[in-house]
Amino acid sequence: MIYTTMTVGEKEYKLRMGATQVIELEKQLGGRNPLDYLMIIESGNLPPVTVALRILHAALQQFQHGLSFADVAKLYDQYVAEGGSYTELISKLVDVFRVSGFFPKAATEDETESL
Repeated sequence: MIYTTMTVGEKEYKLRMGATQVIELEKQLGGRNPLDYLMIIESGNLPPVTVALRILHAALQQFQHGLSFADVAKLYDQYVAEGGSYTELISKLVDVFRVSGFFPKAATEDETESL
């Protein structure tokens, strides 16, 4: 299974959202597609921290079951205390959307040659 990772402290976390996590996340975001929040980056704005942490929470659920939203807030605080930044987190969340099937997969060289 494809996923991206995020290291906080000495622990590496696997990040990916399946359909169940996306559906739950959409409910938490009032029925809005979570990708809408990342698309505002194109207009020079950043999504609210709450939304970013909700996306991170959803991305953690598939491999780290049972982490609460409060746990994710603490994880983010640790991430920042260790030198991470909000903009770096946003970049990581873009990776999460990529591995979760929100963007088309880029063709590999082999696929490109056979076309």
